[in-house]
Amino acid sequence: MRRLISLSPALLLGLALVAGCSDSGGSGSSLALDVETLSAPGPYPVGETQLVLVDASRPTQAIGSYAGAPDRTLPTRVWYPATSAGNGATPSGDGPFPIVAWAHGFSSANFEGEFVGRHLASHGYVVVGPTFPLSNGGAPGGPTIADMTNQPGDLDFVMRRVGAGAAGDELAAAIDDTRRGIAGLSLGGGTVLIGAYQPTWHIENVSAAMALAPASCFFGAGLYARSVPTLILAGYADMLVPLEGGPGQAFASAQAPVRLVTLHGGNHVGFIGIDGSSGRNADATVGCPVIGAGGSTAAAGIGPLSTLLQEGVGPSAFDASTCPESCMEELPAAMTSARQVQLTRAAALAHFDAELRGDRAKARWLASGLATQADDVTSSARD
Repeated sequence: MRRLISLSPALLLGLALVAGCSDSGGSGSSLALDVETLSAPGPYPVGETQLVLVDASRPTQAIGSYAGAPDRTLPTRVWYPATSAGNGATPSGDGPFPIVAWAHGFSSANFEGEFVGRHLASHGYVVVGPTFPLSNGGAPGGPTIADMTNQPGDLDFVMRRVGAGAAGDELAAAIDDTRRGIAGLSLGGGTVLIGAYQPTWHIENVSAAMALAPASCFFGAGLYARSVPTLILAGYADMLVPLEGGPGQAFASAQAPVRLVTLHGGNHVGFIGIDGSSGRNADATVGCPVIGAGGSTAAAGIGPLSTLLQEGVGPSAFDASTCPESCMEELPAAMTSARQVQLTRAAALAHFDAELRGDRAKARWLASGLATQADDVTSSARD
């Protein structure tokens, strides 16, 4: 005769709490999901390390006055869950954790990714961010977009090298390289789309992508030849990458599943925490002058880039005919940068948790809860 075991109500409650709070890549979340919760720092102190990685297998192309190099030198920042905060802190032993690579924008560098990198690291991700050789602000001969198709390979390289021990064996042991994501802003957002979709230049074994204001209006529909779960964020008041250009076009052309989250009154530099003064759009006072200063080298890169984008696809991968003019009209930026960063952090965590940890509750929140809770957001999806 089977003996029935009686459990007290207190023990049942305790078991329920343990089951609800476990996070080993399960299908649900025990937290009340809202923007405030998802944008708040997670339970882990954030460690950081910096290193210089060199990919000897791929060259840096010659461009303008720069003669090129036989390899690719990639100064790299790493943010990771740690036992204490700070440079060189000991990685947490709770892993292995998913890994996400950050792609910076035109005339920027790897520090740009801190606003997302530190947030994801505090929630149990290892985030790596290289400074690209030819699109960074200090690039020889001035920053260019011509090297854009090589940048997904840089993201892949730094993920593999850090996972193989380039930043120490303890950090390598904390990485689960079967759960890989990519994210980026502006030119970095375009790099992410190439890394996700373009058949020649894509990154293998990437399970999730996030592109913020992707500079991609010159991507033809044929570029989107693969399928990777992708989140695109864009602002209605973006003067550098207008919504109807890169972000809207990418959403319409990308293979499903893809989601577009549009921030009402959000702009371009608001993603990195820059506000305007006297009520003006910070794109007009900060972003546009930076792009304007590098506009000639950026434009010069379109020709060689167009040829590279078409590799393995053909002419349908490049089409700049519908690219809108940037910075022609000052748009009202009604969203503060603090709010824009808050929404971005919340959406990023929900997206990567959904795709890299199988958290269906986060997926449902991103699909319906975000736009319901936030009246300054519009969310559309193609599933």
